[in-house]
Amino acid sequence: MTWFSSGSGTMPLFSGNAGSSVPLPSGSGALLSHSDTGTAAFNPLRASAVGLASSLDYEAGQNATAVSARQRELDDALLSMLAKDSQPLSLVEDEGFSAFVRLLDPDYSLPSKLSLKERLSAQCDVVQETMLLEVEKADFISLSSEVWMSVDGLPLVSVTGHLVTESSQLQTFLLGISRLQEDHKDVNLEETRNQLVAALGLHSKVVALVTDREPCSSMAGRLQKLGTLELPSLAGVLNQAVLGAMEATAELQEIRVQARTIVKYFRSDPVARDRLSVAQRQLNCTQGQKLLLERENRWNTVYVMLECLFNQRQAVAAALSTLETDILPLGSSGYEVIHQCLAVLKPFHQANAELCSEKRVSASKVIPLVHMLTVILEEQRQSLGFVRSSAATLSSQLQRALQASFSTVETEPVLALATLLDPRFKVLGFGCQASAQEAVKLLTSECAAHIVSAATGPIVSDNSSDEAALSSSAAAVSANSPSTTATAVSAPNSSSRSKGDGSEGLWERFDSVVGETQSVQSSAADAAVEVQRYLSDAYLLRGDNPIGYWERHSKVYPHLFPLARKYLGVPASAVPCQRLQSKAGDVFKRKRSCLGMKTVEKILILNDGLL
Repeated sequence: MTWFSSGSGTMPLFSGNAGSSVPLPSGSGALLSHSDTGTAAFNPLRASAVGLASSLDYEAGQNATAVSARQRELDDALLSMLAKDSQPLSLVEDEGFSAFVRLLDPDYSLPSKLSLKERLSAQCDVVQETMLLEVEKADFISLSSEVWMSVDGLPLVSVTGHLVTESSQLQTFLLGISRLQEDHKDVNLEETRNQLVAALGLHSKVVALVTDREPCSSMAGRLQKLGTLELPSLAGVLNQAVLGAMEATAELQEIRVQARTIVKYFRSDPVARDRLSVAQRQLNCTQGQKLLLERENRWNTVYVMLECLFNQRQAVAAALSTLETDILPLGSSGYEVIHQCLAVLKPFHQANAELCSEKRVSASKVIPLVHMLTVILEEQRQSLGFVRSSAATLSSQLQRALQASFSTVETEPVLALATLLDPRFKVLGFGCQASAQEAVKLLTSECAAHIVSAATGPIVSDNSSDEAALSSSAAAVSANSPSTTATAVSAPNSSSRSKGDGSEGLWERFDSVVGETQSVQSSAADAAVEVQRYLSDAYLLRGDNPIGYWERHSKVYPHLFPLARKYLGVPASAVPCQRLQSKAGDVFKRKRSCLGMKTVEKILILNDGLL
């Protein structure tokens, strides 16, 4: 028998078959007892005890691992709840909340505020990394921007990004928030916004910047700054147009003031509110149980206020008759004016909802919506169905406002191309077919440029006057050119043209331009064929998803597909930034005004990433 030293004595190696031995595992000396003869014997009781202890240690380790995983899971869920509901991180220090959590799960230990702040930064980094990956993969991105004030009166500018991802999903996300230095002067705003965009390296990818900073009365008021097309928020332009038309309708304005007085009274007086609730129950009112008050400079909230008041007119009149107040209810003639004016405004309310949508393609709808509103107003003008003259006046004012604000909308390249590339609208989305044909030419030209760029990379011009003239003539190739890729003759390069004639320097420039011209002609022909095939394809149903269409046809129209991703990601309004401002108001309350701007930004980014 072989022996080895074990510190306090010697231990045998268990022998199996002859010539083989099995060493004992570490710590197993207690399994052996020595007889009087010195021969080691196996002790089954001790073996059982050691095995039980090892099993308990293993189970304890497994339980600790499970508890740790459960702790992390609940910590992440807690942080998500705080970010989603814009709750302060200090909530974990509140006695009532701590007691509630202990009742739910006595084994869960709430993290500290500092620990949550660290996890907030970590999760924000994950969301930002995912966002930046999508931005990096995208060839194009559109931006929307808004200036707003914190509760401390600090001017802030926020920028959101909009793009169509590789998986053909329309995404909107917060890029960042910065404090404006000094005042709201254009130069300071542009510089601050430019810094946000430059930090992400987006300048070369930006298609358009949509801002509500300067509501303008005409599409011609757009600006070209920093190499980026700046479009006004089209929902904002529509808002100003409708507000102006409503203010120009005298009788409607008088009724609006009276309606606002009635709604304010019921919202501010508890007794009046209770009487209204009683009247609503007695009359079995099911529509608009709560009266809503208009918001300043938001025509759609005026529409909702008047609509709710009209739906609750009987309950309001009954409640007012039981109250001691100088406020008089609207008469039947006033409600008739509201009813007729609501009918005039309803299409505009629907259009506003379409333009403000974040989950649907919006820029491509602008031209068709303006066209349909124009058609509807013309039909209303010719109609004799208005009982009150106020509705006819409102309709006439809306016609003038629409013409003044959107007269050049169909010539805006970004909006025209977005409409043309939306398979629901194409050329039928335009009110003027001449504008539609100009958009087709523009699309063909851009498609041809994409074909050349994809094949050879961007063409760098030396601005030579001769070369510019030849390039211009090449770019003017008709979209109906009969040439195709199969019949296009490839231009020989300059070296083959001048080989052996000893005049390389003399004709090199000319031969190069001829080759480029023939290449452009070929790409223009290919582009014309692809565009015409797309336009002749069946229209998509209006309720269908245009981005889904392009995902399915990405191989059918390989050069139009990138352009569809480019223009269908452009928003029609700065509403995403305005909704961000509302969220920021929840986060940056007065009792939390000590929050740093970076912390507020991280909470909003995480909040946006949880949508």
